[in-house]
Amino acid sequence: MSDLRSLTKSFLGFALIAGIGWLLDLLCFALLVKLSTVPPVLANMISSYVGVTFVWFASLRAVFKVGGLRNQLYLILYWGYQFLSISLYSWLIQYVAKALFDAEMWGLALSSMLLIAKIAVTPVNLVTNFIFMKYLTGFMKGDR
Repeated sequence: MSDLRSLTKSFLGFALIAGIGWLLDLLCFALLVKLSTVPPVLANMISSYVGVTFVWFASLRAVFKVGGLRNQLYLILYWGYQFLSISLYSWLIQYVAKALFDAEMWGLALSSMLLIAKIAVTPVNLVTNFIFMKYLTGFMKGDR
């Protein structure tokens, strides 16, 4: 039971930090989609890296109890994982938004549908990111 409590506490701490990172991500995404001609997939890639990089640095010590500059290799691995994850979720966001837009759901502009789609995929993305970061930081602890 203690392991479940510890895991839950870690997940909630990660979710709080990830929530802040997600707000940074969403703000960047909204600005790129609304104020530029950046394609939605690229806008999501750029904004997501703002968020995930914040989450990496903020959660290492606070949630996973590891840190230090010697962990640069793990940051590169994390960014590599995030590239795959963000790519998948970027295409999913674009697909969902286009489907909603084509179905004329709520009569909103495509840029608004993109924001709705991004919000909709966030819970699954949160869980997959937590699982990967917990796994990766387990290796970091072993390197001490």
